[in-house]
Amino acid sequence: MISIFSFDQLHDLATSSNGGDQSVDSIQEAIQFCRRLAKSHYENFPVASILIPAHLRDHIVIIYAFSRIADDIADEYVEAHGVEKADHALALMHHFCSMCHSGDFRGKNPLWIALHHMFKSTNLPFEPFERLLNAFISDIHFQPMHAMNDVYTYCDNSANPIGELILRLHGQWDSSNKRYSDALCTALQMTNFLQDMSIDRAKGRVYIPPKDEFQYKDVENYLAEGKITPNFSQAIDTFIGEIGLKYAESKDLYRSVSGFRLRCELLLIHLSGSMMFQKAVRSIASIPDKRTTLDLSDYIILFLKFAIHVPFILFKH
Repeated sequence: MISIFSFDQLHDLATSSNGGDQSVDSIQEAIQFCRRLAKSHYENFPVASILIPAHLRDHIVIIYAFSRIADDIADEYVEAHGVEKADHALALMHHFCSMCHSGDFRGKNPLWIALHHMFKSTNLPFEPFERLLNAFISDIHFQPMHAMNDVYTYCDNSANPIGELILRLHGQWDSSNKRYSDALCTALQMTNFLQDMSIDRAKGRVYIPPKDEFQYKDVENYLAEGKITPNFSQAIDTFIGEIGLKYAESKDLYRSVSGFRLRCELLLIHLSGSMMFQKAVRSIASIPDKRTTLDLSDYIILFLKFAIHVPFILFKH
């Protein structure tokens, strides 16, 4: 849940044209709202770091604000207010997002003012935003993951559109980059699934599929009692192996784009995601009971790893 908002404020931001008590009068106030929201929530990777040019940074925090609000409707608001109201909220988000894309939005809601400004300033398509909303709708109506293809389908809606939008903003989106971008975004999402096992279990969700359909009772046992049977442990090991493959597949993303700053940003995202993944694997015994995050010592190591790579990027540039 976004700590700076109550459920009523979250609902107003998602469903109204004026944004309730968060209403603003200018584009700059709307963008500042999105920046404040982005800074209020922990992520495993940098969100629009100073490596990104300022004008693109604003667009990225707008995309983040849209995703964060929709995500909290699907994850937190639904717990307090029920499926029907959460569904209605996401339907209205789709409506307002569509109005922003077509240039028809009028109001004082900072989220929609900012999104309207972003669509007007760029040539970003509407389809990735629809896919994001589809992922959040699927969270509200959660269906268990029975195979890895179910996980990849979810990630194709929940995570991969973010990578596409960032590369489109930089004019770098093409078929050759898509493979690397999708692999990295999927790896980041799956890392988050591993990291959030304790939180998701409290909501009756588990995104790790059994090794085969006959072992789904082990997943149900984990949800009911929190116990990891040998079969479910094997399923987690398989899941970890798939995440590792996705990080390996995506390692050349930063090399496949042009622009020193974008390469650095993508490298930093890859390094921070990989570090969180490795820490989650080391902490796997406690992950079902406690969410693991990066701490100060991790960030120091991350900075050193990043610094080692930068000269090679600079040389290529």
